[in-house]
Amino acid sequence: MFIDTHVHLNAEQYNEDLEAVIERALENGVKQMIVVGFDRPTIERALELVEQYDFLYAAIGWHPVDAIDCTEEDLVWIEHLAMTNEKVVAIGETGLDYHWDKSPKDIQQRIFRQQIQLAKRVKLPIIIHNREATGDCVQILKEEHAEEVGGVMHSFSASVEIAHDIINKLNFYVGLGGPVTFKKCQNTKKKWRLKFHLNILF
Repeated sequence: MFIDTHVHLNAEQYNEDLEAVIERALENGVKQMIVVGFDRPTIERALELVEQYDFLYAAIGWHPVDAIDCTEEDLVWIEHLAMTNEKVVAIGETGLDYHWDKSPKDIQQRIFRQQIQLAKRVKLPIIIHNREATGDCVQILKEEHAEEVGGVMHSFSASVEIAHDIINKLNFYVGLGGPVTFKKCQNTKKKWRLKFHLNILF
């Protein structure tokens, strides 16, 4: 049985063929999925979906790109949902994204820290979005003692050495997403394969 820990079935792109997408997943052995919400509309849609399907669960948080739009009221709302809805199983996705410049870095970092603290209060793991911000992301996870709840570093693309620390020191899993299949990542893939063959990572 497979569990997909990061799906966006709540995206409007699935409005027309949601049932077909879910059916294909089930037919291919994906028996449970976590629908990730990252702002008010996507969180609300995620919660609607998990009520409709027994095998769907929700992660709720605020995406770093839109951190500038996140209010204290939003964070209180997320925490209340996490405490009262048993189908909410993680906080996120949250993290840092320095690729886009909509939200200043200091605001991203503040909202990220607040969500880590929130996750610790509600005792749920965290789903991390990290793009071009690995150093700051790992530092904040350490400073906020995110290892107390752990979680998943979504779409991980940093070095094997950093992955080793994230797994063994921060109590996180790493998810290797689509970008590692890109042609420009050939050197990264070779390094990962070598490390896995030598059993150094685990």
